[in-house]
Amino acid sequence: MGKRVSRRDFLAAGAGFAGTSAFSVPFAAYAQATGGPRNNIVVRVDREFASLDPAFRRGPPEGNVMRSVFQHLMVPKANAVDHELEAAAEVKQVSPTTISFRLKPGQMFSDGFGEMTADDVKFSFERIGLPPKDGGKVATYKADWIGLVGVEAKSKYEGLITLEKPRANIFDVVIADGSGCIVSRKAVEQRGDSFGTKPVGSGPYMVAEYDRQKGIVLRRNPVYGGGKKTRFDEISIRTITDDKTTELALRAGELDFALLSPSAADPLRGVAGLTVTDQPSMAYVWLGMNMEKAPLSDLRVRQAIRLALDVDQMVLAGYNGKAPRLNTAVPPQVMGAWKEAPAYKRNVAEAKSLMAAAGIKDLKVKLTVQNQQVYQNMALVAQALLAEIGITVQVDAQPAGTYFESGKGDVGKNLDLYISKFSGKHDPNFVLQWFMPKQIGEWNWSRFNSPEFEALYNTASSELDPAKRRQEVIDLQKLMDKSSAFVWLTNEASAVVTRSWLKPASIPGWIDWQYSDFSAG
Repeated sequence: MGKRVSRRDFLAAGAGFAGTSAFSVPFAAYAQATGGPRNNIVVRVDREFASLDPAFRRGPPEGNVMRSVFQHLMVPKANAVDHELEAAAEVKQVSPTTISFRLKPGQMFSDGFGEMTADDVKFSFERIGLPPKDGGKVATYKADWIGLVGVEAKSKYEGLITLEKPRANIFDVVIADGSGCIVSRKAVEQRGDSFGTKPVGSGPYMVAEYDRQKGIVLRRNPVYGGGKKTRFDEISIRTITDDKTTELALRAGELDFALLSPSAADPLRGVAGLTVTDQPSMAYVWLGMNMEKAPLSDLRVRQAIRLALDVDQMVLAGYNGKAPRLNTAVPPQVMGAWKEAPAYKRNVAEAKSLMAAAGIKDLKVKLTVQNQQVYQNMALVAQALLAEIGITVQVDAQPAGTYFESGKGDVGKNLDLYISKFSGKHDPNFVLQWFMPKQIGEWNWSRFNSPEFEALYNTASSELDPAKRRQEVIDLQKLMDKSSAFVWLTNEASAVVTRSWLKPASIPGWIDWQYSDFSAG
């Protein structure tokens, strides 16, 4: 029998919970420690929200909300990787570079913005994939639509997507994913920047309440015209940055669903009313170095740092032995994983020799990490290891809001070392797109600037022969390895903790949750 926690215990530990008073419905009213299925559920995310505009989303937390708010032409089925039609009545590959679609009539946008048309599809895809007009902001996920020529609205419901070259992943990680969200042209143009906090979609849910730091409330969309039957009237998504606070909230019945590291979930195994399920991950975690900033601009210094670190020790400290080591960017379950990638072992003598050859001693650097225990633990191990070769490391643990800006724009030029995690999908080009030269100042925090990498990436993205594409992806990883700017750590492991009656849904291997497909057993 697990330890019982009172509401007083939970509130006393609530420093990691981003508050409840901003929401119109009291937090405890949603979830109770006892009882069976309800019409409302509470879900935890571990960081504050950014924009809910598909063009400027940050990552999975926003993407998971958007999946329930916006429709796509097609989407992955619940708990599956194969697709089914959503807003489209038909999607057809007309040629290797053209895709036609026909919308279902009667797909209505919320807030009175009318019926979805082919022009809305055109607007949605082109605002991500084509250069912005009038000096507008470039979409965060522009690389998803790389090679888009344009979208032609041939009638009210019919359109044609044209690409420069064939795309091996056009359906899996573009049309059926976040960059395939269909927005209302009228709503975006009318609301401008506020669209990111007041999104207008045609999906089964709409955003009823938004607080960047505290969370989001989704309620059923009264004008939803699709065929999905949702189980819950309301889904409250709460920001709780601290794992211990999350544990207490689950024990106290204040949460119904959370994703935790296996070690953080261990105390909850066997607790009455909760189910803990281990889940493999396609995330990739690494320690990166800013290649443009001296003396990290010297290859020998980067090589020395890589040799001074002990990946196994760092992963053990971060994940208590419950996560596998990763030696390259592409996780093992994704096509093109480099199985023969070198597993670098610690060599202090060689690291010192490289530092001496570079003429560097008594180096001071800052290691920037998100202020979560797993990353801080790994950073402290790195700090101790690098001290042995004369590098003094200051660990700078930042909350998510500032951490995710620390490598961007001109601020990113001052970054030294960092530990980062990206979420993968079943496509190697998605995994590797963030290391393109065009991503410098956005997500390419190592400022890895390789024209050879860019050219090969573009070749791989349009290669339809699986064997050729696999080798091209491996060669891309070899170029990254040659730079010595990346010390790969792990592709993680996660534990899903839920009420025993709650049945979550997700795309297998991803941490992309299908909230609108959550059900009760």
